[in-house]
Amino acid sequence: MEISKIISLVIAAVYVIVFIYAFTADEERDARWEENLFRGAISVIIWLMVSLGCIWLGDELGEGLIGAKFGLISSSSPGWAVKLMGWVLLALPAIVFIFSRIRGN
Repeated sequence: MEISKIISLVIAAVYVIVFIYAFTADEERDARWEENLFRGAISVIIWLMVSLGCIWLGDELGEGLIGAKFGLISSSSPGWAVKLMGWVLLALPAIVFIFSRIRGN
């Protein structure tokens, strides 16, 4: 297994742990708590699937879009670009959190 896959999996696990902690540490549970938990969990799962999919399957995803309907895609995307976008998607919540802490919000 490549080192980038292991690192991305560790980062994803940290995000899941932080998500679980954020919901279990909340002492003010209202009537919509379960609904918010469900929506948040689904959102995190979809986001991690897209991010990890781009990182782990970047070469395959880049090559797989040739010949799309209406000819909007004329050549394959380089695998490194798809992987880079996966890393950007994976790092985005941490970057937003750090900038919000720096600004004091």
